[in-house]
Amino acid sequence: MKPLVIKSTAKVVMAWLFFSTLLLLGIAYFLYTRNWEPPAFMALFAIPIGIDLWATFRLFQLQSRQLILSDDMLRFEEGFLGKSQRNMMLTKIEDVRVEQSIGQRMLGVGNLAVQATGDAAPLCLDNIDNARAVADRILNAAKAARKN
Repeated sequence: MKPLVIKSTAKVVMAWLFFSTLLLLGIAYFLYTRNWEPPAFMALFAIPIGIDLWATFRLFQLQSRQLILSDDMLRFEEGFLGKSQRNMMLTKIEDVRVEQSIGQRMLGVGNLAVQATGDAAPLCLDNIDNARAVADRILNAAKAARKN
């Protein structure tokens, strides 16, 4: 089986950036209709700038994490400059959980958590496209690994 690479999508971050752009345009229009007075209202521009900075940080964070599903193991890699790797044997997978907020359901993404026997903390990856299908694929691979 060719390894399956599972990464987070940027859909949620892009939605926040779209919201930030609309907010920026709304603030600019509000100030324009008032001849940019009073000058203290210029501080309102800090809100969309803050959202943009958060979204950029979140995008780097999401893109620096991935799961790789191979024949006999699930590998979790994390890190942008430095890398951290955690390997999980498919035969040890106990539970695969998918959680979706209403916004994630609208965008068709979800959070994935994989729990292994004996591990205290699950492997978690946020904002996965078709998270339920990915969870089913991991569970089917785990079932196949147990049969062999």
